[in-house]
Amino acid sequence: MHSRERPLYRQSSPCTIFQVPPSSFHIPFQPLHPLYSKCGRLSSARNAFDQTQEPNVFTFNAIVAAYAKESHTHIAHQMFDKIPHPDLVSYNTLISAYADRGETEPALSLFTGMRNMDLDMDGFTISAVITGCCDDIGLISQLHSVAVSGGFDSYVSVNNALVTYYSKNGFLEEAKRVFYVMGEVRDEVSWNSMIVAYGQHRQGLKALTLFQEMVRRGFKVDMFTLASVLTAFTCVEDLLGGRQFHAKLIKTGFHQNSHVGSGLIDLYSKCAAGGMSDCRKLFEEIPYPDLVLWNTMISGYSQNDEFSEDALDCFRQMQRVGHCADDCSFVCVISACSNLSSPSQGKQIHALVTKSDIPSNKFFMTFQGRQAISFSMEDALDSWLRVSNQAKDIFKFLLWDKFIGIDY
Repeated sequence: MHSRERPLYRQSSPCTIFQVPPSSFHIPFQPLHPLYSKCGRLSSARNAFDQTQEPNVFTFNAIVAAYAKESHTHIAHQMFDKIPHPDLVSYNTLISAYADRGETEPALSLFTGMRNMDLDMDGFTISAVITGCCDDIGLISQLHSVAVSGGFDSYVSVNNALVTYYSKNGFLEEAKRVFYVMGEVRDEVSWNSMIVAYGQHRQGLKALTLFQEMVRRGFKVDMFTLASVLTAFTCVEDLLGGRQFHAKLIKTGFHQNSHVGSGLIDLYSKCAAGGMSDCRKLFEEIPYPDLVLWNTMISGYSQNDEFSEDALDCFRQMQRVGHCADDCSFVCVISACSNLSSPSQGKQIHALVTKSDIPSNKFFMTFQGRQAISFSMEDALDSWLRVSNQAKDIFKFLLWDKFIGIDY
């Protein structure tokens, strides 16, 4: 007869900690709170941290990382400021947190502080700051120089960041130069980044060639690579090749990924006759469509005059499920309004753009796109006040042409 033994612990999630009062078991809190942090239990991590009598830099770094992981950069910075002597990990953690959120100024301020204090840095510091300066090509070029002079260009992460952000800012030749200088130290991220770069710049044949070379060398591909390969097929208008690639994606299950699905929808909407029915089927197969996928679907509809009403319906559905329209959403739906010759619909979209958080330059671009909105003088003056000074010289000619009846 088997005796029943009381289990030593209650089996639960991998992150469940013994439910024993600390006073009775005398477990030090210092090793516990990093464990809570890694398990995503922020409140438990903070409680453990607060009960640590003499937290060291390792303990502080763990709580800073915990807040950073949950995008609480303000609190992460507050905890960082309490560290008596922050180390390299402290700085890298906080710089990366700001960089991931696209907050250039605080990331750059921390980096500048490190340099002024002659603190040691490494390649991860440089790559994080490059990410933080993602849309400032001047700063990226300066950081590239710092990386080369400091020997940090030997870090793959630094080169990968340079490839990505040179390309995103339109400097494909610089991205190529960095990629090919890396030689055999290139990793999967390097190859993926360069293929994505070719896809972004509509150089389909080069993207396909590089993809084939990457597969031949045995590197793994990710969803961004696959989406870029689909962009490559779209660029060269190779529908047959795209369909064959689609079949391979179905076998691997990648076709249900939102990012890859966007590439497929873009391919069929641009290259296949009557492709919007295929696009709709693809869209419905993806469990959790993101904003990019919705935008791609709206764009596909808006490119065909007969589907302009569908584009507006798709835009409304996107809003109903909780997605906030961005500049790409508005450009696509404004194009649909233009196809319908519907000033009333255009004015509704104009009102939405005005209420949105879209930066002024992107706002300007939505109006530039096919001059879709038949707006009044009052609308025009409002738009003029919202665009940046840099855009006004161009925008004033668009407005003038609009009112004297010139169409493009």
